Amino acid sequence: MNTTESKENDDDAIESRAGVLSIRICAVMLVLYALYYARSLVIPVATAIVLYLTLRPIVRHAKRIGVPAPVGAIGIIAGILLTLGLGTYVVLEPAKETIAEAPKHLSVAKSKLAFITDRLKDVDEATEELAESEEVAAGEVASEKPVPVEIKQPTWTSGWSYLSGTGNIVSFLTICIALLYFLLATGDDLLRSVMRSLPDFSSRRKLVEVIENVQEGLGSYLAQVSAINAGLGVCVGIVMWILGMPSPIMWAVMAFAFNFIPIVGAIAGAIIIFFVALLNFEPTYYAFVVTLSFMTLTSLEGQFITPAILGRSMSMSPVLVFLSIVIWGWMWGIMGVFLSVPILIAARMACEGYDDLRPLAMILGAEMPEAKPSAGSGDESISTNSGDEKIVKNFHGDLATSGKT
Repeated sequence: MNTTESKENDDDAIESRAGVLSIRICAVMLVLYALYYARSLVIPVATAIVLYLTLRPIVRHAKRIGVPAPVGAIGIIAGILLTLGLGTYVVLEPAKETIAEAPKHLSVAKSKLAFITDRLKDVDEATEELAESEEVAAGEVASEKPVPVEIKQPTWTSGWSYLSGTGNIVSFLTICIALLYFLLATGDDLLRSVMRSLPDFSSRRKLVEVIENVQEGLGSYLAQVSAINAGLGVCVGIVMWILGMPSPIMWAVMAFAFNFIPIVGAIAGAIIIFFVALLNFEPTYYAFVVTLSFMTLTSLEGQFITPAILGRSMSMSPVLVFLSIVIWGWMWGIMGVFLSVPILIAARMACEGYDDLRPLAMILGAEMPEAKPSAGSGDESISTNSGDEKIVKNFHGDLATSGKT
């Protein structure tokens, strides 16, 4: 009897867990669909939040030396706009010339790659002949029927078109810049109000730790990666100049921007450089030399420099990184590709702050948690509580006092 009851209890527990799991999966699917459906609004909001968490330490440091938050926010946004404007000015004209001349040289590229395309044509012809011979041997006569043709716009094309029109770019920049300014200028007040709404001091402390972890992770990752990418861009520009590539500054800026996209960025840059080199140099093999030089630099950066600087604390599985790029790129287009890794890092740092989500954080690349000291003496408990209060006080002034009350 007891065995039967325990078996039934086990079955009920399994069914309950399966039900909870199915509900969570449905909830995640609904959230993803909402993010996809509202991408025109969500993309600039997500971009502003990522920039806010990354740049917030600069505003806080400026406040400590007497610079008001609104003034610091204006300075940061002005710096971002100046950098984007300068980069666009440097790259725009060479890029326009390259794109405008590309259709004229397609026949040249096709003739230079004839040793590859001819062999592919031979394979196609051999496959067609084999298929026809099998049909004849079987005595089948294919009846000619009109084949319905349906033209669909590729999903990635719709994502690219989000930023292709002038109106879309203006609306994206307007929402992103305005929200970023308000977050940098008054974001701490909003966080303070959110934390006062929480029921107890423990939940407030936990939220502070999560925000600090996400901020520290994103800030350190993007700062270090930006420095690495800048160095890579300088090296690529010098090498392209030595090899005689047109507009070496454009290739330096491209390497800097594309390297924010792990794996995919280096591949896309190599393909672009290969075709441009193929059009600009007479010996076909020289295009492979230029492309190999670019891939050598990106491989050295990806395999040795970046792991040595970031260390294990920021190591992520290439499989998860690639899946994140594919998923967010499919949902949000080109901006989703650029935001995919920051979103992955923010999710990992947020999951590390909660014990229930710790397994998910470990899947995303977090290290094993250190063993917590046993509560043997009262001094350890007092030290822990004072440390928790210090964390909250560092976040903003008087929350620790209100948390106790």
